Amino acid sequence: MATRMGRFLALLVGGLLLVGCGESVASESGSGAASQEVSLHVSGGIAGVQHGIEVGPGGSVLIIDRTGSHAGRDLSGAEREKLGSLLDAVDFAGLPARSVDGGSRDRFEYRLVHDGHTVITDRSTDLGPADDLIDHLERCREARRLPVGQGTPTSS
Repeated sequence: MATRMGRFLALLVGGLLLVGCGESVASESGSGAASQEVSLHVSGGIAGVQHGIEVGPGGSVLIIDRTGSHAGRDLSGAEREKLGSLLDAVDFAGLPARSVDGGSRDRFEYRLVHDGHTVITDRSTDLGPADDLIDHLERCREARRLPVGQGTPTSS
């Protein structure tokens, strides 16, 4: 029992140190561009869906689909602004790492990754601002997806 408590305290202290370091780096950069790096990967369902979006520094976009991954149009200013406010609203450290209904079948799993935190959800539980972030990333991905049989992203 003492060993488990010791490990828990070590993890807690380590986590607090990492959070403190992350905040100082973000505040020193001023632009917040690095803090907007985020990815969303969706998989599952009867048809075996696999798609995703990765947003990099400055709003660069990588789209993942059945054909592989390809660069998408960078996020617009409005999309970047909304992404920043949604990322600020999500308390990643306070979210469960996994929020999936084990009894459900043929579900989609959403893997959201940001700043060293990974959250996996099937969206059966309300995760507040994290759900809004997933919705925004899905809209950004959809606006950049490739039409079947074509080699360039759709325009919107």
